[in-house]
Amino acid sequence: MATIFPFVFLRRGFREYLAYGNAVHEQGGGRRTLQKLHAAGELVVRGTLLFPNGGGSYRDFEAFWNARFGGFEPFLYRAQNPGAAVMGDAPAVESSTQKDFAATRRYVDTATLVVRKNGTVQTLGTHYSIVNESGATYVLGTSTKLVVRFGTAPGTGATVTLAYEFLFAVRFEGDDLPSEQELEAGGGGSSAVADRTLAVQLRETGPGFSYAAVPSAS
Repeated sequence: MATIFPFVFLRRGFREYLAYGNAVHEQGGGRRTLQKLHAAGELVVRGTLLFPNGGGSYRDFEAFWNARFGGFEPFLYRAQNPGAAVMGDAPAVESSTQKDFAATRRYVDTATLVVRKNGTVQTLGTHYSIVNESGATYVLGTSTKLVVRFGTAPGTGATVTLAYEFLFAVRFEGDDLPSEQELEAGGGGSSAVADRTLAVQLRETGPGFSYAAVPSAS
């Protein structure tokens, strides 16, 4: 299983957005067109962590950081803006025998997956199973796709929907702890530090990497 970033950002000054790579094309006659190179965009996160933190102590953060120091090692991040990590798919039923339906997103939290057929919620283990792109067990972080496999094909004309929360593969921007750390003794003296704030920046490992298949340029 992949490592998930456990720490919680302060809401003040927190930014979480998709950055797009653009290309400008000369069309002649002074006209130009702008093309988004990656329709998926690249998640960028900038914010401040306050310790003690709901995700662990400052020592826990140092251990998390040190495990990735020097290699920009990626990890998974669950978007903290409300609703930003929720996906709804409606894969097409292409034939009467089709049983497999792939999620659009790669890093799916299977505990949040809700599958419906013709509006009716289906039961895992009874109506469907979860597999990866090759039919083996789906493993968060290493499997390329999450596939919902029905025991009985829904049939032509049926409607299948998948709703779930997903994560992004990200890395730390930079390979050194930020210098703008702040320590506050909270009245307890230098030996009893109560609070520590730390500015942190995360960036998706590559545009569209959190998708099972990278969308085409638009």
